[in-house]
Amino acid sequence: MSLPILQKISAQILSRPIPAYQRWLYKKIDFTGKLIGIKGPRGAGKSTLLRQYASLCSIEPSKILFISCDHPAMADVSLYDIAEAFYARGGKLLIIDEIHKNENFSTALKAIYDVFDLQVIFSGSSALRLEHAQGDLSRRAVVHYLGVLSLREFVEIETGEDFQSYTLEEILTGHYDIVSTIMKRIRPLEQFTNYLEYGCYPFY
Repeated sequence: MSLPILQKISAQILSRPIPAYQRWLYKKIDFTGKLIGIKGPRGAGKSTLLRQYASLCSIEPSKILFISCDHPAMADVSLYDIAEAFYARGGKLLIIDEIHKNENFSTALKAIYDVFDLQVIFSGSSALRLEHAQGDLSRRAVVHYLGVLSLREFVEIETGEDFQSYTLEEILTGHYDIVSTIMKRIRPLEQFTNYLEYGCYPFY
């Protein structure tokens, strides 16, 4: 598969509308890292997070390549060859979604990290393959976990308001004040019932 075709697919992916709401992990990731991974269940919002970063970062769109390893165009394609061609043409940010679909991704990532001055951010939802790869990439990659929506995130999406997160110690020592503050804004049991029924995944 030629790079221009992959760049066309990338442009199509990145031009799709992006939800404004950012999962908690977005604010926790240090995006100055050279090799960043995001793992978690399908539907948790990993692809959306990647597209949000591509949209909000300061890198020119022409220097960003977004590829998804479950796309038919990526069948039997070498990640290293893609990175080499992209870097040679001035690429700066390579985003690889569903990387576990690529047979030798951990070897390719190590080689890309060692050879090219590229920032690479990848995601995957195969826990077994990514856990094994995380061991191989431990000296190079920082891998984060993105789970399903928390109740707080669900309520924020439903209401459009921000709600503070609390530590266990804060809850144990100040639960009355916390509850009083929250109940002025929402009906917690109503939101919790809805969350249990359909609110676990962002795409609800």
